[in-house]
Amino acid sequence: MRKGTHIEKLRSRAVFFTASFFAAGQSVTTAAGTPSQSAQIDQPRPKEATSVLRQQLDVDSEALSKIHVTPLIQPDPLRALFQPIDRLTDRAAQAERLKLGATYTFLNQYATVTPESVRHNQLSGRLDFTGAWSAYQNHGSAGSISLLVRSGTNIGVSQQFNLSNGLGSGLTLNCLQGGGAQQPITLNILYWRQDLLGRRLSFYIGKIHPNQHIALSMFNDDETSQFLNGANDGNAAIAYNGTYAGGAAVEFQATPHLYIHAVAVDTEGAADRGLATLVDRKYMEAVEVGWFSGSLGQRYQGVHIGMWRDDTKSQGSGYGGGFSVEHEFSSGWAPFMRYALATDTGTSLKEVAAFGLTQVHPFGRHGDMFGTAFNYSEPSAGKHHESVFESFYRLRLTQSVDLGPDVEVSVHPTYASKEYVTTLLSARMRIIF
Repeated sequence: MRKGTHIEKLRSRAVFFTASFFAAGQSVTTAAGTPSQSAQIDQPRPKEATSVLRQQLDVDSEALSKIHVTPLIQPDPLRALFQPIDRLTDRAAQAERLKLGATYTFLNQYATVTPESVRHNQLSGRLDFTGAWSAYQNHGSAGSISLLVRSGTNIGVSQQFNLSNGLGSGLTLNCLQGGGAQQPITLNILYWRQDLLGRRLSFYIGKIHPNQHIALSMFNDDETSQFLNGANDGNAAIAYNGTYAGGAAVEFQATPHLYIHAVAVDTEGAADRGLATLVDRKYMEAVEVGWFSGSLGQRYQGVHIGMWRDDTKSQGSGYGGGFSVEHEFSSGWAPFMRYALATDTGTSLKEVAAFGLTQVHPFGRHGDMFGTAFNYSEPSAGKHHESVFESFYRLRLTQSVDLGPDVEVSVHPTYASKEYVTTLLSARMRIIF
């Protein structure tokens, strides 16, 4: 289970989880006014649909894209370099109904303690390229195609090396890479989205990411700009929640504040595989009911409750459920929690609990973000219960660059041969094209 090439989880209407429109107070627009992140770009909505209920995630994505950030350095030193790209993508969006976005994230991690023969540091980079084409829109219905192409690279070390795996963690201490070797290029997402009833009802089919539809958070779902720990990217106790694979999803906005989402995904699929394994009929199915009010920066609050079951080749069949709660105060402080419980089979973690606190505009700076969280997990098959503490600060340095420190403390990594505690000191920089 990948829980870490991850997620991308802005979940927003973002193509990965996540993707970056849910970077609290971040996902902004470029100088040309086009979406600046690896987010699935919304289709233009029909005029007649403006008075009809719209999908919560579309509304959130649209609101986040309009947040005015306050870069530390202005004007942007890279503006001359990116301006031709902005103009080209803006022209494509207007003429061809095609919207494109890309980010490149550098991450350097250093572990204070490692098992014998495991190196202490890892420098890596990840490119995320997203696109969305609005095929048509007519009388409250619309159709579009979205994709996410990704490339991960270790810098100065073997592409097979994974520091999180080397430490024996079961929670994926680097979601950007996930649980295996780096992949030079993968087609993670490619699906058709069909909107009906003024985009109140949406269907997705193709290669999808379950965390785009369930177990999302406004405050801790995008590893490129927020928490790196895998338990903060979706919910690690929901089987295959972090997998890019063939499947389908349905989203229905029942009332202005209540929605129902359902998803089914191939449990043998992966980011580096096609759709051939769908014929083996090993699937994970999940349904979630959510309630929300407000929007980011405007006292957003949400409650999400869901259940799932799955069939797998190597871990048997299983089921489970979970919930999450988050609440933003007028001060910008936003506590959140999530909990999930599963059977011993069907998933690698049978219990996960997370508690955290974020500040969406620290020091009055929109585009910056501070976060701290604690995660506890119990493995289905492993030597230890693992606890991870993580905290980060993201500084919007310029309109196109953000950076900041991240620290993680892993207590008794799940798969380590003996109990120990290690601290990961990290630095992350993201370039927004």
